[in-house]
Amino acid sequence: MSVTASRFAPVEEMIHGVLVRDPYRWLEDRSLTETGEWIQEQRRRYDAYFAECKRLPAIRERVREYLDIDVVDQTAKVGRWYFYRRCDRGQEQASIYVRDGFTGQERLLVDPSSLGPFASAGIHRIANDGSLLAYEVRQGGGDRKAIHMVDVEHRRLLPDLLESGYARGFSFTADNRGFYYCHDEREASEDHTIRLHRFEGIGEDQVCFRVDHTHGSRLLLIADHTHLGAIHTRRLDGEGVVDFWIAEQSAPEKWSCIFTNRELPYSPVLRQGRIFALTYEQASNRSLVELDFAGKEIGTVISEQAAMIRQLVVVGDRVFVNCLNRMVPSIEYWSLSGRKLGCIDVPLNGTIQLLPAQSENADSIFYTYESLTQPPAIFEYEICSEKTHLWHRRELPVALPDCPPREAAYPSRDGVVIPITIASHRHSDLERQGPLIMTSYGGFGVPMTPQFSVLVAVMMELGAIFALPHIRGGGEFGKEWHDAARRRNRQTAFDDFIAAAEWLCSKQITTPERFAIFGGSNSGLLVGAAMTQRPDLFRAAMCIAPLLDMVRYELFDQATKWTREYGTVNNPEDFTALHAYSPYHHIAEDIDYPSVLFVSGDKDDRCNPAHVRKMAARLQERDVQRSAVIVDYSEERGHSPVLPLSVRIEAVARRIAFLCRELNMPAEFGERHETASD
Repeated sequence: MSVTASRFAPVEEMIHGVLVRDPYRWLEDRSLTETGEWIQEQRRRYDAYFAECKRLPAIRERVREYLDIDVVDQTAKVGRWYFYRRCDRGQEQASIYVRDGFTGQERLLVDPSSLGPFASAGIHRIANDGSLLAYEVRQGGGDRKAIHMVDVEHRRLLPDLLESGYARGFSFTADNRGFYYCHDEREASEDHTIRLHRFEGIGEDQVCFRVDHTHGSRLLLIADHTHLGAIHTRRLDGEGVVDFWIAEQSAPEKWSCIFTNRELPYSPVLRQGRIFALTYEQASNRSLVELDFAGKEIGTVISEQAAMIRQLVVVGDRVFVNCLNRMVPSIEYWSLSGRKLGCIDVPLNGTIQLLPAQSENADSIFYTYESLTQPPAIFEYEICSEKTHLWHRRELPVALPDCPPREAAYPSRDGVVIPITIASHRHSDLERQGPLIMTSYGGFGVPMTPQFSVLVAVMMELGAIFALPHIRGGGEFGKEWHDAARRRNRQTAFDDFIAAAEWLCSKQITTPERFAIFGGSNSGLLVGAAMTQRPDLFRAAMCIAPLLDMVRYELFDQATKWTREYGTVNNPEDFTALHAYSPYHHIAEDIDYPSVLFVSGDKDDRCNPAHVRKMAARLQERDVQRSAVIVDYSEERGHSPVLPLSVRIEAVARRIAFLCRELNMPAEFGERHETASD
């Protein structure tokens, strides 16, 4: 008898007058022996499936060529010092370096290899004079991190550290003799605190600020060189609000309330001893305003523009903003007095990301650019000279064809026109009903702009078409585009995604038998909803670190903070919407669903792995399911993409092998005649 056969009675609950059945509630408990047995069975299924993929070694080697390259990231400049992470070919994880000037000699500061095979290190904060570095250490892919300190000049590890927890803010003191921090070692605690730690201090750290912990509340610490800020987000009458206090660093025990009960999203910023806020109030594309110390708006630094503000970095008396205007990225800069000063000439047809400024008085900023055919390249913009130069470019093992994506549009179910990006290595591929892979996001106001993916690059090299519909719920066209598929409107995002699939088939670009969808996190929910609502449209699905049981999603880990996005089961109208599309609750007994590869792991404390365990069990235990349902499950995998190089190579290779096998695609590089399962 299979260990997935029910040894526990199904749980049935009456919620707002609706009977909700949960046959695999027991799989939520990771400590159960039966749950451990279920995971072992999944590993056997998973290994047996890929044992039949004879082209897996060739795919693995191709993926290795893409991933095992020199990579630099997290670049920052403080004074004359450059800080960055670098991972050389053959290394499992990146190390942290410092360099004196652009061409100076580099020095190794942090090598995580001695901390265990699944340890990764990243730059957390750099003192304003560059003398101290706080770096974070993760064990596996979870969100919890420990914070360690390094004396940069002497390359000496300090004994002061914060144990593994959820980092909510960190700032070195003005005299570099200690640091302020907000660090939750447990997700639920009696209260939230901001504390002061003195280097070589004796006794417990000083509690500078304290506020009650309530269900779903958060406290964040921000700072500039003169002030500390405490941002407290919480629920009020079912809606998210934010309270904000500040204190002078010279008197960290004396706090003043700047405002309370501001409707989210509203993001305070401290710079140059002044208070700013990024807000949606009367500005659907966001604006930047200045507040006085009584919380009153006293001026507008950046009024609402046609382009949506995605990011901002304040350096000196300039504000650099990363904007997106109808899928076109730009970086503009303004004075703190509200005068537009200019734009940085950035590449188009891709994705721009501003990197954080580690010093308020930096003389340059960094940004990255990537596209479907270009991995992230780092650029430095020198503020005084107003010149940009390439700081680092990743070199690919193959020259990818310069075939510009095709931009098109299609009508969704309600008639709204949705843009879609379609890419392939040859335009003739779009005329042959070829294999196609599609993803999107559709949530949290996050725009889906072209980004580099090794999986997509290799699949296109093997002859697949890639489609990216810019569905509602994202931020491609401002706040209204997001709100159109938020909370009780969530089905709109799924309708947009399904309409894209119907359109691609109607245009004979592909067929359902050659169609695969994939996505992770919120995009994993999108994949789960699409495959359960329209299983006839797809041959295969990859569902990575998803939410799938939307009736219970907010009961796990950090998910309580997402009720503004998805709603809450405690509200009858929200429950109706959540239950109506929850993938786990809409698996029919008489449907052979598309082949599915689920990916999850024990360290995921954002999208709890119970979602995958329950959904996979529900699909597998029906006699009608003939298409493969396999699970890639790991104790070390979490939501953050920080696993060792060898683990990432194997995972990506198997995902490509899965897609090739299910879509009956050639998996021979340079020749297209052999399938992955031959």
